[in-house]
Amino acid sequence: MTDQQHIPSQVLRQVCESIIDNLGERSLRLLFAQAGLARFYAGGELPPADDTPSATVAELSHLFATAFRIFGDKGMKPILLRAGRNSLKHFRETNKGLAALAGAAFKVLPTDAKVKLVLSRSAKIAEDLLRTPHRTYDDAEGFYVEISACPYCAGSQATRPICYFPIGFYGEALRWATGESYPVEETECIASGGQLCRIRVGRSPA
Repeated sequence: MTDQQHIPSQVLRQVCESIIDNLGERSLRLLFAQAGLARFYAGGELPPADDTPSATVAELSHLFATAFRIFGDKGMKPILLRAGRNSLKHFRETNKGLAALAGAAFKVLPTDAKVKLVLSRSAKIAEDLLRTPHRTYDDAEGFYVEISACPYCAGSQATRPICYFPIGFYGEALRWATGESYPVEETECIASGGQLCRIRVGRSPA
């Protein structure tokens, strides 16, 4: 992972808006102050809703770790699930690889092929965005995305998986592309002692 890789402002904004809606604006100000990143929320102005560079990947990881320390797993789960879903909505409108999935050729593919293609293209966006390897594959149990050097849980320790942002991200990708809601869960997480972070998608819609 390249710590100095910058994420688009839109991604940081989605996290900010989700925190405000779930916990209030004062909680957002507290978080940025505690994380030493107040410059991204100076004067109460949210990061712009575009792809201009904002925080680095390392700063995003630090922000997430600080948020888990302050608000806990229960507070952060709905925030990061929503931010992940909304980030995917942004990329499906701006990324050519995802936009192509709305075409007629995609609609006639077998279901398994659709899921594989959606996951591989979504994972490629995340890999380019975060500069950390994302591997997709499938077996009899489901479809998987494996993330090494995971930035979502870096600096955190937990008793269970906590990478909620990618769960929301991939769940929304599948819902949009297939019209179905698939069960998405994290089966292994570095924060809870795993060697990597593994997201599993069930073979059948929920």
